[in-house]
Amino acid sequence: MELLPVIGLVLGVLAVTALAARISFPAPVLLVVAGVAVSFVPGVPDYQVSPELVLSVLLPPLLFGAAFESSAVAIRRLLRPIAQLSVVLVLLTALAVAGVTVLLVPEMPFGAALALGAAVAPPDAVAAVAVARRVGLPRGLVTVLEGESLFNDATSLTLLRVAIGAVGMSGIAWWPAFGRFSWAAVGGLLIGLVLGWVFSQLRRRMTMPLTTTAMGLLAPFAAYEAGELAHASGVLAVVVCGLLLGHRSPQEVAAAVRLTESATWASVRFVLEGAVFALIGLQLVGIVRSLDTEQHHVWWVVALVPVTVILSRPVLISLIHLVSRVVPGRTARAGPRSIAALSWAGMRGVVSLAAVQALPVDLPFRSLIQVATVATIVGTLVLQGLTLPAVVRRLGIAEDRTSEDLAERAEARAAASAEITRQVDELQQQGRFSEPQAELMRKWAALRDWRNWDDPEQSKAFGRELSAVSDWRRALLGIERTVIVGLRNDGRLSEDVLTEMQHELDLEEALLERRSQAVDGHLEELPDAEDSPGSGGPQDPDEGHRSDQPGPAAEDDPAPVGPRPTPSWAGDAPAASALTTEAEHAAENLRRDTG
Repeated sequence: MELLPVIGLVLGVLAVTALAARISFPAPVLLVVAGVAVSFVPGVPDYQVSPELVLSVLLPPLLFGAAFESSAVAIRRLLRPIAQLSVVLVLLTALAVAGVTVLLVPEMPFGAALALGAAVAPPDAVAAVAVARRVGLPRGLVTVLEGESLFNDATSLTLLRVAIGAVGMSGIAWWPAFGRFSWAAVGGLLIGLVLGWVFSQLRRRMTMPLTTTAMGLLAPFAAYEAGELAHASGVLAVVVCGLLLGHRSPQEVAAAVRLTESATWASVRFVLEGAVFALIGLQLVGIVRSLDTEQHHVWWVVALVPVTVILSRPVLISLIHLVSRVVPGRTARAGPRSIAALSWAGMRGVVSLAAVQALPVDLPFRSLIQVATVATIVGTLVLQGLTLPAVVRRLGIAEDRTSEDLAERAEARAAASAEITRQVDELQQQGRFSEPQAELMRKWAALRDWRNWDDPEQSKAFGRELSAVSDWRRALLGIERTVIVGLRNDGRLSEDVLTEMQHELDLEEALLERRSQAVDGHLEELPDAEDSPGSGGPQDPDEGHRSDQPGPAAEDDPAPVGPRPTPSWAGDAPAASALTTEAEHAAENLRRDTG
């Protein structure tokens, strides 16, 4: 394999993505357009990607990374709408596209038409969720889109195999097809759970961050191959394995592992996602040129298949929602505006591209199926990807989740502070340490919980002083970094020692930067004195908030933790900084003493 085309592809992805961020333009759309433009440049190699490369190399890490970062708890709570969209909607969309295609091209076998429908049916996990988060869709809708785009690939690829097997036969054997679907789902689920448990146990026993991260990189490929060897859904095995490992990661691996893993997966997904969309554009011209344009039905199919995909989604989603309200069972609340947003977030991408490239060479109308699929990918990315922000704003459901996230963070801090205080009191009663030590730890917990003090003015004043402390601490770190680099340059400090010290400074500065962002965000959300309750000013932005998103009933949510009393010693930020350092040592002693 030549490396020059790969290097050129990665460099192009980096440049186009940076440009998209600078001009606030959707990166997937710009990558496709740039790929088409570059394909006309003389000397640019012909990028022909094998189906095996897309299905077994590009797709597993993309799906695994998306699943690893997804919330298994949120997906479980919204499992019914996710299952409806990822299974029922995919099947109905594929049948609708197949029906339109057969009407336009009567001589096309139904199996080939169904293969086209299976290829264009699943929305893309990368494109849909990225745009949905950027435009501020409610979190419940983002979870539904994320779950749909993760699980619908298994339905699509299984249906594609059934359709290809039916080509040349008098019809589709529906009962064997149903059995194949069932085993693909059950087998993929079981394999994903088993491998997720195995990798989880291995990760718990590993102590080196790099070894654990490398094991995580191996997981998606192992899950996919195991699923395919068992003739189940390798895609579903990858998704389930990723969800399980991501859910258990906070409890099973050390902080150093999570930091390394997070940076590694972010880089891998960034390059692979960009490469996939760039490859769509680079291959578009070659695919179109392979098409026999002399036949009158060609352009009708290329034009009407994307139209069918776009228009059938709102109709089918509305129909599924109406039926689900009749069928007994718990139904997620989804209003007309939420359904409209879900209907328009149907961009196609990597799975559709992989599906048409996996078609047998001798499949009837193969070129037509490929061109219609690529037209659907480009059409949905351009039309829906560019207009989704405007549609969401027009529907009035976009939400700024900053205040909600800050409230959740404050609630979690309060719960943790209360538990720390309880355990400290309990251990003090057992005589494990003295009253001064216990008081020091309580103060440390209260300092971390300053966002929940019941006096907004005290909280705001302390937050401002804490922000100032963080600023001069970063300045001091900069001085230290300059000194040690100068010592290295003068030959008075070895490279190994510099690397170790630099790593410690980087961690400390990153933590300070993160805390400063959190402090600044919280200060913006705190009410001024004239806005406090009872003064006639605006209420808390979270008070009485009701989201239009689908989700579980409110009574399932835990009761919020109330404000914490403002300590009498609040306001002395330099002293608080020193106190924090002392408390950290005391907490470490407590952890060592209690095992």
